[in-house]
Amino acid sequence: MNSLRLWYRSEEVRMWLLCLPPGGGGAHQFRNWSDRLPPALGVAAVELPGHGTRSAEPPLTDLDALCARLAADVIPLLGRPVLLYGHSMGAVIAHDLAQHLRAERGWRPAALVAAAGDPPDRPLPAGLDTLSDEDLTGLLRAWGGATAELLDDPRYLAETLPLVRADLALVGGRTARDLPPLDCPVHVYLGARDTTVDARLAAEGWAGRTTAGHTVRTFPGGHFFPQQSPDETLTALVEDADAAVGGRLLAAEGVAHG
Repeated sequence: MNSLRLWYRSEEVRMWLLCLPPGGGGAHQFRNWSDRLPPALGVAAVELPGHGTRSAEPPLTDLDALCARLAADVIPLLGRPVLLYGHSMGAVIAHDLAQHLRAERGWRPAALVAAAGDPPDRPLPAGLDTLSDEDLTGLLRAWGGATAELLDDPRYLAETLPLVRADLALVGGRTARDLPPLDCPVHVYLGARDTTVDARLAAEGWAGRTTAGHTVRTFPGGHFFPQQSPDETLTALVEDADAAVGGRLLAAEGVAHG
């Protein structure tokens, strides 16, 4: 099954925002973004095997294999500029997908946004995918992506914990490679109260993954700050998307900007 889910308000999409979800997450969390973004910026989100509408499929734990599949699925988007947005685990997938597409097709994204994510050369601690259910639930509480009520619900945990384990294995088992930096801007988005990401190390690590400059923005909220600060997050995405195409995105919308 194709991994892309597309949401847009106009046939005149001039640029795609390609979203890679966090561990255990699905494409649905980006669905309402298209209603709040300029019509020229379409939203494309990745639904990973085993997640959301693909729950009947086994999840993948091989990142190279996943990127090869995603690279085939995103080909229809590549005729327009693409801003890659990856949240947490999704930031590493976004980086490796960009590397794969550069190697296979000579393609580069307009920019990459790494949100609440450590850089790819700073791997997750070993063994997270083998934590006990209790300890893994504690990790989810620290991340703050689900309510206390959900994390106390055995049915929710029975569905969620296997997906989170698979996603932790996916990123934790990433093959270390000496890849050249990307040649697109990298924007690091961080939550001011995120205790799971070292802001300094994340900023420095992502700065080393590009030759085209980087920025760092901090938003109110924790690891899942887009849920707590949606207006600020989407405003920043529009600004960075517009800058990546030299101001042509908002000019297409007739929006004045300086």
